[in-house]
Amino acid sequence: MKYILAIVAMLYAFLSVFAAAVQLRTVEQKGTPCLMVFGGILLTGAVILLFFAAAWDWTLALAGCAGISIAAFLNGKRSGNLHTSHHIIRLMIAFMLVAGFLFL
Repeated sequence: MKYILAIVAMLYAFLSVFAAAVQLRTVEQKGTPCLMVFGGILLTGAVILLFFAAAWDWTLALAGCAGISIAAFLNGKRSGNLHTSHHIIRLMIAFMLVAGFLFL
């Protein structure tokens, strides 16, 4: 189960960083893409700590998922194209990832 959590978390982090990297090239304001990249890096750090049985890996996962989710919300709000269902699904994924880190 630990490997599945690690794969899903790394995929979520990678896709978030990739989306932010693309956005860094196209937008003037770099704050939200940088926040998303930072969140992806924190989530990757949580995956690394998961394999070292660190007791606080879930805190990095929480901070990383929060950064990614906040950046996505701000991007949607700034573009005037805020899709509530998209953010609810994103929050559910983040909640499940953090719960996985907390209970494994």
